[in-house]
Amino acid sequence: MKSECLAFVRAPAGYCQTATLKQWTAFIEEARQYALLGSCYFLAQDAGIWHLIPEQVKNHLISGFHYAEKQKITLLNEMLELEKIFEGSNVPAVLVKGVAYRLDGYAFARGRVFSDIDLLVPDSHYALALQMLKDAGYLEFTMSAYDRRYYLRWTHQHPPLTHFLRGANIDLHHHLFPVSSNEDILIEPLIGHASVLPGSAFSTPSPAYLFMHAAVHLFYQDETHKLVKDLVDLNLLYREVMARQSFTDILQAAEKSNAQAAVFYALNTLNQLFAIELPTEIQQLAPAASRYRLWQMQFLLTHLLDHASFWHSPAHFFWFVRGHLLKMGPLTLIYHSVAKSIEQFKERKKLGKKQRELDAQTRPGDAH
Repeated sequence: MKSECLAFVRAPAGYCQTATLKQWTAFIEEARQYALLGSCYFLAQDAGIWHLIPEQVKNHLISGFHYAEKQKITLLNEMLELEKIFEGSNVPAVLVKGVAYRLDGYAFARGRVFSDIDLLVPDSHYALALQMLKDAGYLEFTMSAYDRRYYLRWTHQHPPLTHFLRGANIDLHHHLFPVSSNEDILIEPLIGHASVLPGSAFSTPSPAYLFMHAAVHLFYQDETHKLVKDLVDLNLLYREVMARQSFTDILQAAEKSNAQAAVFYALNTLNQLFAIELPTEIQQLAPAASRYRLWQMQFLLTHLLDHASFWHSPAHFFWFVRGHLLKMGPLTLIYHSVAKSIEQFKERKKLGKKQRELDAQTRPGDAH
């Protein structure tokens, strides 16, 4: 395991006692890259190892803590605005991912930063929720007509919404996974096991369903730019879920949501990276998983986390392709790749023509 942040999270005390100056430097660079400074600040405090950390490193962690606290205030203010929109609407709105961790009081959410508010509503209430947000000033990002059709036709969410004054970002989901996929992940059990936040118009999923969703998000995605952060989140979330509920609850959440494979891969990865001991009951999920896909994921993760590996760059490519195949299937992916390439070619041609026109306007009169 080459990631310094993962090594720190796995054994904070042991890491502090053996880390070299070079490792601490790499740790800070990686923690800043993945927005983990605030999270590591609290991990160090909770583990009672703050005194073992070099002073220069402490300064960076404290900076991350202050940034996360500032973002928390911004989040709470934005949630108050959203409460005004959804109050009395009877829309079953469920907060998921980072905002749910924070508002539901998960300890590992302290110091955690995120870029948007993820909101899940049933498909039957999706149009109403979208109109309510637009009426309140949440507008779509500027994007091409093809990209917009891609979101609306194949994904599990509306194109990202941004408030025109405050700049707050909302991801409005109507499913947990792209509708173009063969992976039929169900949202009804998650919504059915959500609890209303006290005095709020919003609900948050039960701990087991939050873990299920995190597993789906991580192991069926095509991105790698937040990989370390997602793995840290999954590890800390699992530990806290097990403190709140039981392993049986995780199994039931996976089975009811039709997400047995994703949860199986997630649990095995936690065992691989963080040495978490798994109950034998995990084998109940094995029939839904693929041995080849499990090996594939573990192989790719090993090399994605090792920047010195010969397979590091190829692993990025294969993770990207694998994620898109899971989201779309081969035929849809071929169509999407060709259509996207044509669109990018047209865009480059259009920009090139515009640049030539600008060059002609600014060229000196005696230039040839």
